[in-house]
Amino acid sequence: MKILVIGGGISGISAAKVALGEKHDVTILESTPEPGGLMARIANCRVGFKTFFDEIRDNEQLSVIRDAKITKVDREDKTFTVTLEDGRSLTADRVIIATGLTPYDPVEYKGKRVLTSLEYDAVIDQRQGELPPDFNKIGFFLCVGSRSKDYPLCSSVCCSYTLREVKWTLQRAKPEITVFYNDLRFFGQEFYMEKAYRDAGVKFIRANSRYFEEDEHGVTVRYYVGGQLKEERFNYVVLAIGLRPNPQLAELSKLFGFSLNKYGFVNEKGPLQTDVDGIYVSGGALEPMNIKDSILTGFGAGLLAVKGPEILTRADKQDERLYREEEPEFALSDGNLATYLFYLGTEDYTSGMFYEYISSKFIETARELKKAGKVVYVVTQNMVTPSYAELSYEEARREGIVFVHLEEGEAVVFNGDHVRIKREGRELIFNADSIIRFDDYADTFKDREFLSLYRSEPQLRWSPTKWGRKKYHAGFIRHPREKRWERRELLGALGEMILDHEEDRILPQLNEERCSGCGSCKDACPASAIEMLIREKQIAIFGPMTSAGVPIAHVKEDTCIGCGLCASTCPSDVISHSKV
Repeated sequence: MKILVIGGGISGISAAKVALGEKHDVTILESTPEPGGLMARIANCRVGFKTFFDEIRDNEQLSVIRDAKITKVDREDKTFTVTLEDGRSLTADRVIIATGLTPYDPVEYKGKRVLTSLEYDAVIDQRQGELPPDFNKIGFFLCVGSRSKDYPLCSSVCCSYTLREVKWTLQRAKPEITVFYNDLRFFGQEFYMEKAYRDAGVKFIRANSRYFEEDEHGVTVRYYVGGQLKEERFNYVVLAIGLRPNPQLAELSKLFGFSLNKYGFVNEKGPLQTDVDGIYVSGGALEPMNIKDSILTGFGAGLLAVKGPEILTRADKQDERLYREEEPEFALSDGNLATYLFYLGTEDYTSGMFYEYISSKFIETARELKKAGKVVYVVTQNMVTPSYAELSYEEARREGIVFVHLEEGEAVVFNGDHVRIKREGRELIFNADSIIRFDDYADTFKDREFLSLYRSEPQLRWSPTKWGRKKYHAGFIRHPREKRWERRELLGALGEMILDHEEDRILPQLNEERCSGCGSCKDACPASAIEMLIREKQIAIFGPMTSAGVPIAHVKEDTCIGCGLCASTCPSDVISHSKV
């Protein structure tokens, strides 16, 4: 079978991997000079993409056509004939649309000191040498080009990317950092990172309005918070730009006949399926999403291309390694009261990963109560409603649900049916017949093994559903969120299983006697599969033998992806590979 993948970003490469794993011929059409997409533009992700792509680059059944532009598409029976701008013609039995996302260009703000997140990424890239001499005070501003009138969706990744840019900044320098936000939409283990950076002195300010005035020496920022207009100077301002559908999708939809929704993304007839038979979709062509979900949907689209949509009807019987759990029932104890207050907040950062799921459930329940004529308040620390979930949030506000957003430092006090919000200059008191709290629901989840909580970020990125070599998570137990993701994850897990052939995996072999314990391999590993252990070692000091604890690198076989980066970065040349 011939599979055509349109888009050579991380999702398209993931789809190609699965199709190649099933021994099909794959052609990737990339519209730019090199594959990589957005991921290859991020300094700390370039090596990861290259390693991922290198695994299939030399496969004899793979063709990659660069600078490709499609001018015509014909279909006869089940075969697509695609004509390129240079006159070449290709045939395909199945097509995967993986065109990725396009960053918003904030031309109204940009300057020499007002940078987009991608421009700032280039500044702090370690390959660029020294940082600017006045790198003393940096302001990050979220939701630029997202959650707006012309583009109401949340771009899903901007908050997370900003958090990582804070991390990369602090690895190179110690400037004063302030993050201005509407809501902090972190996921999984990112709430641990947020707490760590707050403890390290990073300031967070909830402020919607902002005004920038740039000069040669810095940027004056004016913002409204706590009922007051404030002004502050920064050396540099970083705009967390939103992500929008690739403009190529509009042309591709005309050529192939699949439809788009009013936001410019592909209409999803079924999980990862367009409304044209034989054409599947993955990654940013579906909606704004992060790297690990782009890989996951790529695996799923690749699976659909080689197995067909009927794979879903027998998915649960496919493999005993597939693991799912039903989400718990979410119901009020009494729905016949007059006034309800939902508190979407927690002081327990370990519960942060449940924000997305509980945000969705609180909004859904609040809207039902409002339609029944109830008075409904929602007090929020963070409303985590990524991508299309933002629309439900906006609809709830228009329907009359009262949202109260806590500013930094505000305290919430519960006393029976009274709720008091207090800080200097503001005090709000609510009386509610029923108070529904975030922690009451989050506590019921804590004994479960959620993949996104117990697996590290690098492991989740490259193996988005794999718990171990004998267990793949999908749905609620992978990461609690919107229900539409469950069947996508199911397909992704089945696709990932195709790639997990024990006999094909090459693991690094380490000579412990010669290992210096420098940690270079650990730092380079994209899967966090190397740990440093302390081993007792006999040493001679002026004759007598004694022992001391010395660091030794150790490979965790269950999580190693066999990429070889550890061997290439080891300064002592003590790592080699052999087949398992």
